[in-house]
Amino acid sequence: MHPNLSDPNNHVPDVSADDCWDDDEEECLSHEIKISTVLPPRRTVADRASAETTGEIPQSGLRIESNLVRVLASEPLHRIEVQEFNGDVIRLEEAETPPPKVARQVKYHERGVRAESEKGPRGEGREWGIADRTPVRWTLAAGAGVAAIVILAMVFLPMFNAMNAPKIDPEKGALKVEIEEKIEGMEAQDRLLMKQSEAMQIFRAYAQAVDSDEIVPLVRNGAAMKEALRAHWQPLEVSKSWAPASNSSWGVMEQAGHACALLEGTLPDHSKFTAYFINEGDRLLLDWKATSVFSSAPFTLLEQNRGDPSEIRGMISTADYYTSAWPEEDYQCYRFLSPDGQSSLWCYGRRDSQSGAAINELFRKGEIIEESQSSRKITLRLERGPAEAQPNQWLIGEMLHIDWLAP
Repeated sequence: MHPNLSDPNNHVPDVSADDCWDDDEEECLSHEIKISTVLPPRRTVADRASAETTGEIPQSGLRIESNLVRVLASEPLHRIEVQEFNGDVIRLEEAETPPPKVARQVKYHERGVRAESEKGPRGEGREWGIADRTPVRWTLAAGAGVAAIVILAMVFLPMFNAMNAPKIDPEKGALKVEIEEKIEGMEAQDRLLMKQSEAMQIFRAYAQAVDSDEIVPLVRNGAAMKEALRAHWQPLEVSKSWAPASNSSWGVMEQAGHACALLEGTLPDHSKFTAYFINEGDRLLLDWKATSVFSSAPFTLLEQNRGDPSEIRGMISTADYYTSAWPEEDYQCYRFLSPDGQSSLWCYGRRDSQSGAAINELFRKGEIIEESQSSRKITLRLERGPAEAQPNQWLIGEMLHIDWLAP
């Protein structure tokens, strides 16, 4: 009978001759027990020993047992051999007999009697708290000696003064006291020190001026320089409310043979200014050429070998740039820098000229001051060099004055 429903993935296996059915349950159970109880025969110790001697390795299934080695009764036993030696001990005896011990004997010594003067404390402790009394006669003698010395000094003092007194000239008949000469120029510098507020007012009017005629009464030699002021003066364009700061620097020095003062501060555009002041009579005036660092020609033109070189202000320092037109044997080279530091010239002073020697003296090292100054303010009159010279090379015709302030 074939079922109507069949599953190709789960089909029933075919019936074999060994299959058992539910109706014959006892027969199936006995058959399974017989199959499962069939075991190999148990091995004996003799069989294992024979297998080890022959070297054959019996084939067996999985075996779980300990690695204990069984000792057979027929195997010989290995025991430890014990050898006993003679038990006598040789004892070392001392070569010499130690000396017998002597009992300690104590002898009593009676303490001596201390002298009566030694019973008290010694050293500083003996005199502690006791006033040291000096005899009265020694005090009186010392006072008398001091008084005698003072009296003798007073007696001989006129004699010593007479020996050291200056001798009077008999022709003049009187003793003249020489008065120390006052340092030249100190009075003028002292007067300038007290005029800082006046200098600040003058510079304020100078900075606020819009026309050259306004500054003529404020500057030194204003009437004589009226034409130069109209040609070269430039206004600072400062507002009417501006004034120099109260902490502006004010210093007094000697320049060009007379006392002068410097007022240093900052303008509204944060640029620095340095104003030169001098006293003419008792009147404080501003030196316009030194304050504005006036030059007869700008350095930009002088670099092109152009312009009027009659009065040039700048910073001079030594250099070593020599050419065939300016040999070192005949000239001393200098670097002449513009006041703003933007342009420079090569200037040469003749070694045998008066101006060359005067400039060289500014940079000579002394015995006390070993290092000379690196640069100096100076005012020069320049001259054009030979034809083969470069445009920015000039000859120093004359040193007008040191620094920018004219004498």
